[in-house]
Amino acid sequence: MIVGIDIGGTHTDAVCIRGRNIIATAKIVTGDDLVQTIRDAIGALSINYAGIRRTVLSTTLSTNAITEKKYAPAGMIVSAGPGIDPRRYFFTDDFHLVRGAIDHRGREYVPIDPGEVARVADGLKKKGITGVGVVSKFSVRNPSHETSISSLIEKDFDHVSLGHTLSGNLNFPRRIHTTFFNTAVMPVQKRFVQSVRQALAELGIRSPLFFLKADGGTFSDSAADRHPVETILSGPAASMMGGLALCDDLDTTTLMLDIGGTTTDIGVLIKGIPILEPKGVDIGGYKTLVRGLKVMSVGAGGDSRVSLSGQDIRVGPLRDGPPACMGGPSPTPMDALAVLGQLPQGDREKAVRAIAPIAGQLGQDISEVSRRIVSIMVGVIRERAREFIDEVNRYPVYTIFEMLHPEVVEPDRVMAIGGPAELLSPFIEESFDMRCMVPDHAMVANALGAALARTTRQITLTADTQLRRMICPELGMDEKISPTMSMDELKKRGEQALRDNASRLGILDKGEISILEEQVFNIVRGFSTTGKNMRLKLQTKPGVIDEWGEA
Repeated sequence: MIVGIDIGGTHTDAVCIRGRNIIATAKIVTGDDLVQTIRDAIGALSINYAGIRRTVLSTTLSTNAITEKKYAPAGMIVSAGPGIDPRRYFFTDDFHLVRGAIDHRGREYVPIDPGEVARVADGLKKKGITGVGVVSKFSVRNPSHETSISSLIEKDFDHVSLGHTLSGNLNFPRRIHTTFFNTAVMPVQKRFVQSVRQALAELGIRSPLFFLKADGGTFSDSAADRHPVETILSGPAASMMGGLALCDDLDTTTLMLDIGGTTTDIGVLIKGIPILEPKGVDIGGYKTLVRGLKVMSVGAGGDSRVSLSGQDIRVGPLRDGPPACMGGPSPTPMDALAVLGQLPQGDREKAVRAIAPIAGQLGQDISEVSRRIVSIMVGVIRERAREFIDEVNRYPVYTIFEMLHPEVVEPDRVMAIGGPAELLSPFIEESFDMRCMVPDHAMVANALGAALARTTRQITLTADTQLRRMICPELGMDEKISPTMSMDELKKRGEQALRDNASRLGILDKGEISILEEQVFNIVRGFSTTGKNMRLKLQTKPGVIDEWGEA
């Protein structure tokens, strides 16, 4: 059996899958103690824990820590050289620029100063900082400066994050942000992972533990310990993977709506393939190199607060708590549905009392006002969905395989998942003027997406035959190569590296390996070719696990 758990801001969903069948589902309120929430969600499944062979979590822990700035103080040691001034991208006093420079081909031309690094580290240590991120410009072409700095300071700090291990893509400012956030949320993530392990053990669950990543893949708990930044925005990724698992027609372009209590996540499946952010996701107003699915969140959900501004009804973006019909303090779209007799749960009279003052101020019938509230909420989602599709068509779009998709994206239908999806489906069809599909198990689709997502990883290899050097930053590989090395040989070396390091990368199975990018550039001196610069990106193929796909 596989257990998938999605910890949302309002509710936590859980599913248990055996073979091709969903044998149990649960939805509970997310509590302040996330570990206890996980225990409660598993308990609500009422299953025999001995049969669990895999447990997968999708959690907002790292996302919330960053957006709410509830992370640990972290230091940064950055070396750059000429060109862009990295201090433009520093946002605390604990960022420090030190001497040292690597050129674009990975050649050192300014060495680091060990004494300077030691002085910076000593200052950070005196401030009580326990984690440090290290970034060197062009470290993906030569990580020696980052590794050297790490060797000088690692004994003085609990954890050190190295920029080149987090992504093989070039982008110095994004690497600074990515490394800082990875370092800052690591203590929170480590405590959480350790607590979850203990909680599962106390329940008698001995299965491997995995976490969902922003790109819709999973990795092991040990990899999540080292790279917690990759778990940001895993909630929207769970939505997309759940939609993919429940999609009944992979030949269409499907607009995905995950309607929650607080927000609605918007995405798109192009012939069953989600879209990736080309450069990396944004979090807390900062751009990162974290590979993630392209989604848009709008502050409109079933529990959004309904208010009046003059004669205008507003829905969201704030949420005060549950709907009034379930004991909450403010009217919500769910209360509007209760007034209309379409919500079986809760106390309709409480919903009527919550919405009656709005209807009184507008001088309109309460049923008419309730229909307006729901229509306005869906209209807000529709307008943001149009913006999302326009943005997708305005910029280069990359599928999950990162192949340029040249066609204009025009959704053929809507798929709605989440708690209110079934109730809102008629309003969505009317507002969007499209068929709205609500699949079975739509209420726990996120947990299903987490449970079924494959374990994935991406690596980047750069080979310079003139320098006789091959680098794989994510794996810390730095090897001598033959001056006659070919792209085919580089591919074989990359595939072998992925398989050999599956456990370190957090990969459950070694699965199908696909090539995301391959480029060859001739190195010319005078009128002669003196070598080749080859770049290769490989990944274990994302998607849902094979047995579900076959179903």
